[in-house]
Amino acid sequence: MPTFQSIPEVIASYPDRFKPEEAEDTDAVVQLNITGDGGGTYQLVIRDGALDIREGATDDPTLTATVDADDWIRVNNGEVSPMTLLMQGKLTFSGSLPMALKFRSMFETYA
Repeated sequence: MPTFQSIPEVIASYPDRFKPEEAEDTDAVVQLNITGDGGGTYQLVIRDGALDIREGATDDPTLTATVDADDWIRVNNGEVSPMTLLMQGKLTFSGSLPMALKFRSMFETYA
């Protein structure tokens, strides 16, 4: 199990962790607004079982997740669940709730 130290490492791991079979009928753009030190804005474009990662914001994301960089690293290291961060108000979603629920299933997790 890898231990991520930075957001670029986490983002770079997504193509290897992506499960195309879980995204076969998906056409969505998930925007990650990662705040704080070492953060950034990324688009995960998911279409017909393929993943394309882009830097920067999009005008019309299907789902936007906003979270602090340290917390997102902890999620991806399996140290904390996204649900815990949601309940603490440290992770927020806007846009498609069904996509928010499906998003995690499209990636291998280490929790």
